[in-house]
Amino acid sequence: MTAAATHDVIVVGSGHAGCEAALAAARMGCRTLMIAPNLDRVGYMPCNPSIGGPGKSQIVAEVDALGGAMAMAADATAMQVRQLNMSKGPAVRAIRIQCDKALYAIVMKETLETQSNLRLIQDEAVGLIIAGDDQPEVIGIRARISGDLHAASVVITAGTFLRAKMIAGESQSAGGRAGDSGDTHLSASLDGLAFRLRRFKTGTPPRIDARSVDVSRTQPQPGDDTELWMSRAGESGSLAPVQLPPAASGIFASVARLGGRDQVRCYQTTTSPEAHDIIRENLHRAPMYNGSIEGTGPRYCPSIEDKIGRFADKTSHPVFLEPEGWRSHEVYVQGMSTSLPADIQDEVVRLVPGLEDARITRYGYAVEYDALDPTELRRTLESQRVSGLFFAGQVNGTSGYEEAAGQGVVAGANAAARALQLPELVLTRQDSYIGVMIDDLISKPFNEPYRMLSSRAEYRLLLRSDTADARLAPVAHRLGLIDDERYEVVNKETQTIEQTIAALESTWLGANTRHGQALEAEGLQAPVRSLTALDVARRPHTSLSGVIRSVQSLGLWKGPDLDEVPLARTEIAVRYGAFIDKERKEALRHQANEFRLIPSDLDYAAVTGLRVEASQHLAASRPPSVGHAARTAGVTPSDIGALLVHLARLPAHSPP
Repeated sequence: MTAAATHDVIVVGSGHAGCEAALAAARMGCRTLMIAPNLDRVGYMPCNPSIGGPGKSQIVAEVDALGGAMAMAADATAMQVRQLNMSKGPAVRAIRIQCDKALYAIVMKETLETQSNLRLIQDEAVGLIIAGDDQPEVIGIRARISGDLHAASVVITAGTFLRAKMIAGESQSAGGRAGDSGDTHLSASLDGLAFRLRRFKTGTPPRIDARSVDVSRTQPQPGDDTELWMSRAGESGSLAPVQLPPAASGIFASVARLGGRDQVRCYQTTTSPEAHDIIRENLHRAPMYNGSIEGTGPRYCPSIEDKIGRFADKTSHPVFLEPEGWRSHEVYVQGMSTSLPADIQDEVVRLVPGLEDARITRYGYAVEYDALDPTELRRTLESQRVSGLFFAGQVNGTSGYEEAAGQGVVAGANAAARALQLPELVLTRQDSYIGVMIDDLISKPFNEPYRMLSSRAEYRLLLRSDTADARLAPVAHRLGLIDDERYEVVNKETQTIEQTIAALESTWLGANTRHGQALEAEGLQAPVRSLTALDVARRPHTSLSGVIRSVQSLGLWKGPDLDEVPLARTEIAVRYGAFIDKERKEALRHQANEFRLIPSDLDYAAVTGLRVEASQHLAASRPPSVGHAARTAGVTPSDIGALLVHLARLPAHSPP
């Protein structure tokens, strides 16, 4: 850092990655500057007005555990809350919150504005200031209005704006989203530094007037009537909702009190064979098919024309009608992302049951943009090419608000750690979903936008949302991302769960009348032999609270009193204890090899038992560790076994 540096960290961009990066750096005590071309777009939701879902709510829980703001903003502005995958195990259950998108942005901006050490400025970053030739180092940015701004670290969160263009049918215009121009200068600056850039594509569906929808032809989807929170603030009752009175008309005018908050209904319908026919007949006008779009779109969020092309045997696809805000009359048509011409969108929408008279307020469009090849990044999300330069969010080739936020908090924390000369924040596949995502990004080649899926996490039973605080609070506290009070609360909860399990394990229930009657009074089966209370609690369809009440009635309970939240977490830990222990041992075994370093000059051709294909892939990618090597394309477990045998014969290397 030069003596002229006036900031410790500069964050370029104010989307979900930029918000979390700036907040993390400022919380750690850095003089932080966020620069964005439009401060009215801070924390803006340009696409789906929701937070969470499978694989995503787990990331949000981890962002919250690291002191981030996404979960709090979602809880505060919720219009509907649902828990998904309830028929499955706790590892893949997920919360999804439908937010008021305008209020979400207001809450997020206020959070940034009131954060100490953080300054916001409306300006445009047009280039990077680099020092050094042999070992380039970023020392600041060049802004269009403010001129040169110096800092020890810079975080780029440019989203979908690098050389971005919006496309709908035959129409094309520069821009990363409707109403915002694209960024050519910063992209050119990165290109000039020889960064590898890829061309990706994303899209958004049309919005329609809520008053033009016939919900009698749709299936209502109410929120859940149980208290569901993403954030610790919401869970503890210390979060005030930010809400407007509902609209006077339209399909979201009716509000029900569910789960302790006001909620609206969403509605489900489907596309029709007639709509599919119209799309097929006009694929020649679809930019994805006529060559107007070069970039690759997200596999797990395809456009409706892509669905028709890829799944020709399907006669319908699900469509969800979701609110944009309490006082908005616009409906987000989830499942119909498209870049078809406006006239075709009009025809197709009106062939969807319930939308026969729909009036489109905003037409769908695609966005094509430059994304960095994230294999150029370190685990800290710092560039290998330019020291002090960090990247987070969709600029790294990911899709989704949640993935962006997860990267943002890591990049911001590490940018601050570099400026303050503190230990880095390095998350792994064994300790977090964010660690899984970052490891995937930096070690695997992706030819399409990356989306977090619960199936990507090998240890998802350990990485449940309810364990995020216990897993990440120690490192968050060490770096100053959470304060002493929160850390003490998390530690107390962890101790309470451990004490409860220990009390259950040390309490014996015998095959006698007195013990049997105590259990039967709670609707539990009497034991036919002596068992610990822990064994009883692990029986199928057994309530932990019932077991504890039985033990208390016998005067045998030596554990703590449990509130509702720790009780639910303890019940999961008890019921799946054997599986959790097995997975934890497996994670520790893999972690032992994860950071085993590979010499940069290793001759893979000399590794006995390594297949030729694997040798070629490893020689080309030069993975720094065995963990990276295991996730290299074309490398099998047997190849890793051969590599480990070879490395065992070499002098030991220390972890990074």
